[in-house]
Amino acid sequence: MKKEKILDEIDRNILRILQEDARTSYREIQDKLGISIGTIHNRISKLKKNGVIEGYTLRLSNEKLGYRLSFLIRIDCDGKFTEEILTEIARIPEVCSIFHTTGDQSAALICRFKESEDVHNFIRKLNQRKYISRTNSNMILKEYKNSSYVEFQ
Repeated sequence: MKKEKILDEIDRNILRILQEDARTSYREIQDKLGISIGTIHNRISKLKKNGVIEGYTLRLSNEKLGYRLSFLIRIDCDGKFTEEILTEIARIPEVCSIFHTTGDQSAALICRFKESEDVHNFIRKLNQRKYISRTNSNMILKEYKNSSYVEFQ
């Protein structure tokens, strides 16, 4: 098995800058790091090719879009159908994240809703699904951190 190359300091610095703002231009990165635009271009190309950079995302304000309610919903389901169930649930627009978990529940969902009636209907429909035996939901009062960023040492 081939050992993966560890990112060097230049790669980590480029990734730190892009995590802060994925729209940062190569010229701005050059100014911050003091390396050539060609080097930056080559490094980013390799990071994409190697799958380190999977894409670029947009962060939206759920609150400003009207999604004032966030919920952590854990579900118990028949293990033989977990993949099928979670794949179906992934298509539901209110579902932001899905995690297949160990422990008492089969999976955990992070969902956003506009109104309490929307939450009620969503959970009712989940509980009616074939192979789902139980749900446990908690309203998220406040987010302290919600990030997929990696902090490089």
